[in-house]
Amino acid sequence: MKKRLISLLLAFSMMLTFLPAGAVSAFAEGNWGPYDCGKTRGTVTATLSSNSDGDETYTLTIRGTGPMKNYDFYSCRDMPWRDAIPKITRLIVDDGVTSLGDCVLHGFDGEHDARSLMEVKIPEGLTYLGNYAFFGAANLKSITLPSTLTTIGLGAFDECAGLTDITIPSNVKTIKEGAFGGCTGLTSITIPDNVETLGQGVFEGCTQLTSIHIPKSVKSMGAGMFGYCDALTCITFEPGSELTKVATNGGSWELFTDTSSELKVYCEPGLKSKLSGKGVPDERIITTVDVTLVDGDKSEPKKIDYGAKIAALGTPTKPGYTTSSFTGWYTDADCKTRYPDAQLFTNINRTTLYAGWAGTDLTVKNGTISSVIAFDNTQLAIELKNGKAKVPAGATVTVTFDRAAAAGNDLKFDHWNISGLNEDEKPKDTSQEEITFTVPADRDAIAIEAVCKADEYPLTVTGGIVTVKNGDKDVTDTLTVTTDETTGKKTYSVPKDAKVTVTLDKDKIPEGMVFDIWSTGKFSLPLGQDYKAETITFTMSSGVDIAAQYRDATIEDDGPGVLGTVAIIGTAAVGGAVLGYQAYSLGAEFAGKLLNLPYFPSNRSALAMMLWEDAGKPMPESELLYPDVGQEEQDMDLQHAARWAMENELIPDLNDEGTAPEEMKFYPDNTVSKIDVLKAWQKAQELKQNA
Repeated sequence: MKKRLISLLLAFSMMLTFLPAGAVSAFAEGNWGPYDCGKTRGTVTATLSSNSDGDETYTLTIRGTGPMKNYDFYSCRDMPWRDAIPKITRLIVDDGVTSLGDCVLHGFDGEHDARSLMEVKIPEGLTYLGNYAFFGAANLKSITLPSTLTTIGLGAFDECAGLTDITIPSNVKTIKEGAFGGCTGLTSITIPDNVETLGQGVFEGCTQLTSIHIPKSVKSMGAGMFGYCDALTCITFEPGSELTKVATNGGSWELFTDTSSELKVYCEPGLKSKLSGKGVPDERIITTVDVTLVDGDKSEPKKIDYGAKIAALGTPTKPGYTTSSFTGWYTDADCKTRYPDAQLFTNINRTTLYAGWAGTDLTVKNGTISSVIAFDNTQLAIELKNGKAKVPAGATVTVTFDRAAAAGNDLKFDHWNISGLNEDEKPKDTSQEEITFTVPADRDAIAIEAVCKADEYPLTVTGGIVTVKNGDKDVTDTLTVTTDETTGKKTYSVPKDAKVTVTLDKDKIPEGMVFDIWSTGKFSLPLGQDYKAETITFTMSSGVDIAAQYRDATIEDDGPGVLGTVAIIGTAAVGGAVLGYQAYSLGAEFAGKLLNLPYFPSNRSALAMMLWEDAGKPMPESELLYPDVGQEEQDMDLQHAARWAMENELIPDLNDEGTAPEEMKFYPDNTVSKIDVLKAWQKAQELKQNA
C-alpha cells in the first residue's frame, strides 16, 4: 500500500506541472454538455446536470453506443467535468454503452475524487469497468454490477470505504490490481467461478474481511493480494484448483503479507507448495479436514485430505451385516439425507457422518429387546432408543414384556400385537411375555406392542343379573363371561374398582320357593347393604362368589331384615349361654361371630374345606374318590375333606337312596345357606370337643 500511495503522490505532483494556467472554473446550477467521450468520436457523450442532493451537486449521465473513452494519467486533466467530480452524487450510464472508461470520476489528485458519489446505475451489456472508475467514493454504499461484466479495472473501487458487500457477476474473468484495495467496510465478497486472474493487491487493506473462498477457476494471483487484511482468519481454495502462478515481490510483499496471525489457509495437499513461503507459516496451510464417522454407538474421528472424495472413507464393516448392506454415509442420525458421493470434503469445521445399513426398522411398545442373533450366529448388542431400533435381515430377535411399563397402572400383560410379519412368520403363541421371531429380508418395518389390560377379578353369580360400571362407563357388554353348563353359574372378569350391581333374576327362582338371602362366601357386602335385598351393589376389590338362596314359600320370613334369615340352629354352649332362637333373632352374621365362624362358604366344596382344615385335616375312613371332584394330585385335599365331612354327616348326602358307594357324588358346586353353614360348623365343633 505504501508503494502505491507514493506512486499516487508522484503522479499528482507531475500532473500539476501540466495544468493550463486557466483551469476550468467551478460549475454553477444548470446543464452542461453533451461532451464527446466515446472511444470512437461521436458515439458516446456525457452530460452534467444539477440535482437536489445538496449544495451544488451534480448528476453525470453517459449516453450512446459502444465503449467510452479511457482517460489516463495525462488525458484526465482534459475531462470537461473534472472540476465537478467532488460534487457528483449520481452516475447514470444508459443502455448501449459497453464500457465505463478509465478515471471517469477520478482526477489523479486529492482534490478530484468521487467523495460525494452515492448512486451508480450501470446497464446490462456493459463489459468493462475502467481503472480507478470509482476511486475514493467513500459514500458509495452499494452498487449493482451488470451480469455482462467481464473485467473490473485496476483500483476500480479503491478506497470505497462505504461498501460492505458486493456481488461480482458470474461472467467476470479478470479482477485487476487493487480493484478493492482499501475497502475498509467490506465484510464479505464472493468471487465467481469464472474468474481466472486476481491482480496484485486486489483486497489489500480490506480490514474487516474475515474469510474468502477462491474458486478453482483462478489461475493467477498477484502479490500482496491479501496484504494488511488483519481480520482475515480463513481462506479456502476450491478443490481441483487450476492455480499455476502466485506472484511474489522479492519476499517483501507476498500473497499473505501482514495478515492476521490467526489466518488459516485450507487447500488440497498438491497446492500447498505453491502457497508455501508467501507470508503464512506452513503449519497454517492446512491440507486435511476432520470427519467423525458414527455407526450406532460407535464414533470414530478421522482426518482426510481436504478436497477428497467420499471413497477416501472406505467401506465400513458391521457385525451381523454383509458389506452389500451398507447404503452409504448420511448427514443425519436417522439416515434420511445421504451425503452425496460427488461432494468433496471441504468443511473445515468438522463433518459428522452416519453409516447407513439396509435393515428393518423395529418398533417395540411396552417391551424390550432381550436378544438379537445375526444370521451368522453373532450376538448383536442392539437396544431400543425411544422404542425404536434397526435390526439386520435374517436376525433372530427376542422381545420381552417390560413390566415397568405396566407398573403402577394396575395393568397386566395380555398378548402381543404384531404388524409387519405374515401369519406364518409370527410366533405361534403371542400370549407369552417373551416372544422370538426372525426378521425377513424383504421387510422394511416391524411393529410390536405388548397389550395390557387392567387388573381383573372373577365375579361368579348364581341366580342374579349383573351390571358393571367402570368409572362412568357401562362395561357390562364388554366383559368376558364363562358359564358352567352343569350349574348355570356365570363368571365375569371384572376390572378392579369397578362398581358392580347384582339384581335378583326372578326367572331363576325354583317353583314353590321364594328368594331368601344372598350368599357371598368370604366376601362381605359394604356396611349398610341388606343381604336380603333383591339388588345389592359393591366395588370389585377381590374375587367374589355370590348366590341367591331360596326358602320354601310356606315358611314365613320372621327374621329381622338386615342380616338375613336364620333357622333355629339348636343348642350350643357359647360362653355359658345357650344359643337357640336368640341366634335366629340376632341374624346369621352375628351368630357366626358368636360361634367364631371364620367365614360363610358359598358352596359345598368350600364348606367341606373349611370344616376339614379347622379339624386338623383328618383322613377319612374310605379311600373312594368322588367322581365329580377332581382326580389329580392337587384335588386330593378336597376329596379328603368332602369324604370326611360326608362320613361325619356334617354335610347332607344328596345321592339317591341305594346309590352304590363308588358311584356316589359330592355335588361340590351346590350352594349352601348360612343356616346350613352354621349347623355344620356347630356340629363340627361338637366333634372336636368329643374327640
